[in-house]
Amino acid sequence: MTADVLDVAERMDPEELRDAARRLLADQVDRRAVLDAPGPESHGALFGEMANLGWLLLTAPAARGGLDQSFEALAPIYEEMGRALSPAAIASTMAAVDMLRAQDDGPGAELLDRIIAGEARVAIAFTRAAPSTLPQTISLVPGGTEATDLLLLPEAGQGQAALFDLRGPGVRIEQVETWDRSRFFADIHLDTAALKPLQVAGEIGRAHCDLAIAWDCIGGAQQALDEAIAYMGTRKQFGRPIGSFQALKHRAADLKVGLEVARALTQRATAAFAERSGAWADLAGQAHLLAVDSYRAITEESIQFHGGIGFTWEHDCHLFLKRALMNEVLLGTPEQVRDRVAPGILERALKR
Repeated sequence: MTADVLDVAERMDPEELRDAARRLLADQVDRRAVLDAPGPESHGALFGEMANLGWLLLTAPAARGGLDQSFEALAPIYEEMGRALSPAAIASTMAAVDMLRAQDDGPGAELLDRIIAGEARVAIAFTRAAPSTLPQTISLVPGGTEATDLLLLPEAGQGQAALFDLRGPGVRIEQVETWDRSRFFADIHLDTAALKPLQVAGEIGRAHCDLAIAWDCIGGAQQALDEAIAYMGTRKQFGRPIGSFQALKHRAADLKVGLEVARALTQRATAAFAERSGAWADLAGQAHLLAVDSYRAITEESIQFHGGIGFTWEHDCHLFLKRALMNEVLLGTPEQVRDRVAPGILERALKR
């Protein structure tokens, strides 16, 4: 990479990335197309455009041809993808980049080089099993239908991970239909003899995925709330816009407050994760929890705000609600996420 490109990378503005992401997604994503149940190949062009814009290079090390940005450069992209209900899955691939930055050789370094070259798309799953005792099937893997590689990470964070080439023999990928049609999931049937062990910092991948979901939730929740408020300004009852009714105004205001609290925590967690400062892993988990709670609350209320039309299957309210419900369980149920972050929080509290 030339010095001129590095200078540009150092000055990269997250808001410029947001504008570029918003323009691309507005041009490429038709959120209602999911009602026709398209296959994962339908958004291959979108992933290609993301790669062409250099998104896969953002956090890759400069020494390997990347732009050496922090996670803060990805946050507005994840938020805009949530706002647009983007079907393309890049969070797992970018989490793999974060974990593999320090790999100088071996299969991890080879995978990083393929990601930077736009030749690899990574799916991530978490498992409690050791690589030698892995189950034959990994269920409900986000982005598994389009992935070239699967990275299995230990639930506990540090430890041995397992890398699978999904294009190799003995691997079968089966698309799974879920209530969230805005993204694609798969059951991956593996031949465990083909695994390549890796030593990576799994907690980095976990925190990255936590924050990616949090920003996806914030973007989707903001869009759903904006559309509900706009509708309440045009829908009339008793000769007045329903948005002028005190009860509805208070409900909308409470939702907005909850969303801004989630946004503030997610911004704090993003800064901590980008700098690897403070309790960044627990902050990412807390941001995940608060954001999914806010997203679910807003999308459920949005259906109520739209009245009878909001209850119809074809209304966009349902697209946001189903994505919110899937985000709520993607990295474990809220109870499981609380169990994961609670010990660290309690430990720090007892030391004060």
